[in-house]
Amino acid sequence: MLLDANLVDPWTRTINLLSLPSDPPCTIEEPIDQPPRRRAPTESNAATWEPSVSVIDRPSALTVVLDWRDPTKCCYREQLWVAARARVSGRCAMTGAAIEPGDDIFRPRPARPAPRNVTAMVLASAVEARAASLPPLLEQRCGPCSAEDVRRYAEEPALDAAG
Repeated sequence: MLLDANLVDPWTRTINLLSLPSDPPCTIEEPIDQPPRRRAPTESNAATWEPSVSVIDRPSALTVVLDWRDPTKCCYREQLWVAARARVSGRCAMTGAAIEPGDDIFRPRPARPAPRNVTAMVLASAVEARAASLPPLLEQRCGPCSAEDVRRYAEEPALDAAG
């Protein structure tokens, strides 16, 4: 019991640390004649980060499902985008090409709350190029079953839970 009496609980330690004076006890002075050292720019600068955008599906001529990954803003795995015309100039998030007002684009579908990439645009030509390279979805069409198929499936033993 006496060992615990000498310890200060974390809440009291936090309050004591917050109560310390804001001025440091000593200051470090740099000579005025030397310019401050600057860090060398790195290749992974946040201003140069661009989203990773890929086409997942093309449900209709006016919609596209995109996979949007931006390390600085958001990640949308299956985001529905709709066709529109650009109202302002900008850059295509998929290719980096310039977008002028009036160009055919895709933009995130309006929703509430608005997605974090609500101002992003993708050129329709870029979507068409990527969608053309997608493997075709399997289309399973079932024609009418013949009487022989119906009889054969009816005669097959059904699997029970025990087997």
